[in-house]
Amino acid sequence: MKRLWLWMVVLALLLLPAGVKAAPKGKVVLGMAGALTTFDPHTFSSLPISMHHPNVFETLLARAPDGSMTNQLAESYKMVAPTVWEFKLRKGVKFSNGDPVNAEAVKFSFERILDPKMKSRQYRYFKSMAKLEVVDEHTVRIHTKKPDPMLPPFLAIYGFIVPPKYYKQHDKKHLSRNPVGSGPFVMKKWRKGQEVVYEANPNAWRKPRVKTAVVKFIPESTTRVSALISGDVDVIDNLPPALSERVRAGGKTDVIAKQSPRTNYILMVIKEGAPWMDVRVRRAMNLAINREAITKNVMMGFAKSVAIIQGPASFGFNPELKPYPYDPAQAKKLLAEAGFAKGFSFDVYIPRGRFMMGKEALEGIAGQWAKVGLKANVRVMEWGAMKKIIFSKYKKNVKPFLYYLARMNTAFSAEHMFAGAISSRSAYGGFRDKGVDAMINDARSTLDNKSREKKYQEIARVLRHEKVPIVPLYQTFRIFGANKKIDWKPRADGKLIAAEVGLK
Repeated sequence: MKRLWLWMVVLALLLLPAGVKAAPKGKVVLGMAGALTTFDPHTFSSLPISMHHPNVFETLLARAPDGSMTNQLAESYKMVAPTVWEFKLRKGVKFSNGDPVNAEAVKFSFERILDPKMKSRQYRYFKSMAKLEVVDEHTVRIHTKKPDPMLPPFLAIYGFIVPPKYYKQHDKKHLSRNPVGSGPFVMKKWRKGQEVVYEANPNAWRKPRVKTAVVKFIPESTTRVSALISGDVDVIDNLPPALSERVRAGGKTDVIAKQSPRTNYILMVIKEGAPWMDVRVRRAMNLAINREAITKNVMMGFAKSVAIIQGPASFGFNPELKPYPYDPAQAKKLLAEAGFAKGFSFDVYIPRGRFMMGKEALEGIAGQWAKVGLKANVRVMEWGAMKKIIFSKYKKNVKPFLYYLARMNTAFSAEHMFAGAISSRSAYGGFRDKGVDAMINDARSTLDNKSREKKYQEIARVLRHEKVPIVPLYQTFRIFGANKKIDWKPRADGKLIAAEVGLK
């Protein structure tokens, strides 16, 4: 009887489809600096969100760990006309609640993002969409208002597909905490600002590398490092360079570093009443910063200065542009010409623990500004409180201010960076210029790659030499600490995605 039972088990295993993988096992615990604010995949856009939502949801396209474009829910896609993209979907894929992933789900998901009532921060990526057409159950066409060659790269970042029935049945508050997607994990528990617990999705066609992943939100760097060394967490992100030797000395932990396309910069709210309404002041603020000293002494070599907002990995990068030189004498001269020979004071905000050595770098920059008469009041805040200030920046009763942010170029394109920090439509930008907006829109709709690249390079030249809308700083390395039992390599886009972390 036992022998018969054994043969039945063996036969069952042999009859399993070739694509079926064994159920994932094990558990990993990650310690991350930035916390996400919602599990609604269509409302906001940020690096913490883009590191969590891919665990639960899927997009039509995606970026492989090496940065290359790859298919995800789309089995294939092509441009059938200058303003029409056709996507063939994978068959047999289901959401975690059992609903099918089909063309109707794709249509619903993008229409939800584009709905003005949603006030989606992702709208700017898909604003070129005119309509979505369901050809058949597994074929969908996206019609654009004008040619948009940047659509595929953006479809590899946002545009997560959700089940229409479920998302129609519930209000936004419920959906922000109870997500349903087709990704490798389901979200089992979320204590906002503290931790998220993921469990393997039994319906997923892409399996996670472990059964359970716990993400603990630890904004303070030293606390994250202590948690790693003590074994409370297995991987941490945003490891400060100054603490890297402590991680290496732990014996069971190591440092993993990779150059990332994440640019750190300081934005200015350019509006009436701001001293920096005068471009000479904006130029002076750039010339007063010794970027080489900051990258060497604060970042300990784990950063490279940039000329404007994107680095060499970006499509549209202009190699002719160089970072602003350190010239405090010229900065003083420009300030005097603009009527600020005695300088002025202002607030500059930075979120607590969100950017690697951000507070330390900003304090160093404030010290350099002080040498030319610019008195910066560095204000460290929780990210939620800081966002409210940023979003109210154009209100008449709000004094002009500066704020330190960073943007990960996950689309590896100048368009992505311009859309998030330079365009007038950017929720996080502080610069509004109709001429620059027109240049950005024109470049995005140019189909020829070489022509589009030249247009982006020209936009960068105008920004660097004429408009000076921001204070560009540097692109940082993404530095992680990891227990040696972990099997994982950092991605080209700098994201730490729990579903990709395994055990040796």
